[in-house]
Amino acid sequence: MITSVLSVLALTAVVGLFLAIFVGGGVYVARVRRDGIEATLSGARRLRELR
Repeated sequence: MITSVLSVLALTAVVGLFLAIFVGGGVYVARVRRDGIEATLSGARRLRELR
């Protein structure tokens, strides 16, 4: 019983991680298509400099 709950929990975590990676990639691609690669990279540089 406990092992099945843990395996379902682990599977859910892995699927959630893959979904987060794909959603993040989709957001990045949409931003690059909308703004262009130079604007996207300069925004990332600016964000890094603020830290």
